[in-house]
Amino acid sequence: MINQNNEIELAINKSLPVFRDYPFLTEPRHECQADRDDVAFIFEQANKVPDPIKRIILNNAFKLKVRRERNLYILNATNKVVSLLPEQLRYSLTVDDEEVRDIATNCADRCRRMALHHNANGNIGSLKDSKADSLKNNKLEPLALICQSNSHEIYQILTDYAVTYRIKPIAITEKGVTELGAIKRMIDKHWWMRRLRKLFNQAYEQAAIELNLVNKYKQIYASDLTVKKRKQQKLRNERMLSSMTVINDIGQQFSLKELSDLNVSNPAVRKAELMVRMRGCEELSKEHGHEGIFITITCPSKYHAVFSKSGQPNPKYQGFTPYQANQYLCNVWSRVRAEWNRNDIKPYGFRVAEPQHDGTPHWHILLFAEKHHIDDIKRVISHYSLEEDGDEKGAAQNRCDFKLIDPKKGSATGYIAKYVSKNIDGEGLDVGVYGEDPITAAQRVDAWSSCWCIRQFQQIGGASVSVWRELRRLKQKLGVDSIIEKAREAADASRWHDYVNAMGGVFAKRKDQPLRLAYDNAVNTETGECKLGAYDGNFIQTIKGLLYEGKMITTRFFSWRLEGANEVCSNLEFCK
Repeated sequence: MINQNNEIELAINKSLPVFRDYPFLTEPRHECQADRDDVAFIFEQANKVPDPIKRIILNNAFKLKVRRERNLYILNATNKVVSLLPEQLRYSLTVDDEEVRDIATNCADRCRRMALHHNANGNIGSLKDSKADSLKNNKLEPLALICQSNSHEIYQILTDYAVTYRIKPIAITEKGVTELGAIKRMIDKHWWMRRLRKLFNQAYEQAAIELNLVNKYKQIYASDLTVKKRKQQKLRNERMLSSMTVINDIGQQFSLKELSDLNVSNPAVRKAELMVRMRGCEELSKEHGHEGIFITITCPSKYHAVFSKSGQPNPKYQGFTPYQANQYLCNVWSRVRAEWNRNDIKPYGFRVAEPQHDGTPHWHILLFAEKHHIDDIKRVISHYSLEEDGDEKGAAQNRCDFKLIDPKKGSATGYIAKYVSKNIDGEGLDVGVYGEDPITAAQRVDAWSSCWCIRQFQQIGGASVSVWRELRRLKQKLGVDSIIEKAREAADASRWHDYVNAMGGVFAKRKDQPLRLAYDNAVNTETGECKLGAYDGNFIQTIKGLLYEGKMITTRFFSWRLEGANEVCSNLEFCK
């Protein structure tokens, strides 16, 4: 027994310094077999996870006084964390970006070797002797080999390999995606890097949620590590954009950062545009005598990891991620919209998705509709919001909330303006919902949205905002049909309600609106050839202007080229 105890001590003191913070584990002697067994068990279980997670688990465990409860917590917590990543990545939960890049490179190389090997086995007899010799020596270009008759088998082999990393298979039924294009993606380290980065980020964040780190008493909305990674990513993006220069046909030269700051990539521009569109919807409602309603929809209890008042773990929580919770809300919303369509109810407005303190999303929706439809809107939303676990305690009172907009108490835009600000930059707010600093809160919400791939803002009904943005590029009168000119003037003057009216009114279907985007093939200005996609070889389509009655109105007059593209593109993986 002494030998076993000494082995444990040696491992703790030399290889795992994190254990030194726990006296029970580092005592020189354990007087009874039970103590020795406890140390061995804790060492075995905690060693399954990386040190930062190990420390959190042990901190939580040693708050429990009863040995059995402590050991059960360690067992269950480590098993939960371990299950969040595929087996071959379980010790990589807290990797940095360099390590993710190395793993992605190894995965891409493995796929390339498998494709090469399969071609060697399947086609060696049909190749000429010179090519066969090169193939045996692994000298033949892999992509040349992939363009063979057995691409389907290679696609299946590489897909099966990617699935072992819990990466969703590439669907070749999607428009323009071919088997060869899918293979090219899977032997590309950049393709792997984007997916692995998402996998690692979400696994760590879910581990933080499972271990009760994400709540208003500890790390609100998102874990500190996820917020830190998001800040690093944005800094990399900014440096990359600042280092890249583009030149147009007439010699104008800008950095990509300068151009990025002019569009909705800039939080200030995005916020201003959202407020203009919301105000426009409110003006439309006044013009047509429509009524406004503010709606909040939340998820059932099983999606919430933590109680809001106490910060203690919710026993009903079933391990759902914020992404899965948001998918639940999307499914509810799709059923609601389908029911409205069946009853010819056409509300319009905006939806904001934001996190509650523990990262679980909920939706705030500002809608305008004809007065006689308001009760039906409330009835349909209530029905589908309570369809799942609607009989649980508090569901009827908390699952969905409705507030009619009273113009005497304030504008409809004012009801949702604070949620827009909270989710973009926090400007103009004195304090957050839970008493936190609003600017810091906005940064944490941004990290939450990026990690879980949740769309924060969505327009409901109305005219196309993409057409609106293209019209704003036109600063001079077109001298054509009055409908187009009205839409252009409204867009140029930031009058959303006039723009919507020019596009056929608030209830006009997209297919019936007079203007839509016009696309054309992208062309290499140096060679005059059409640009092709790197993976599938399809023509790359770019926006060129607007279509009106079959005729194109050009809104983009210049072609741009990237200076030093060969040097810069090799570093693009850093900002993806």
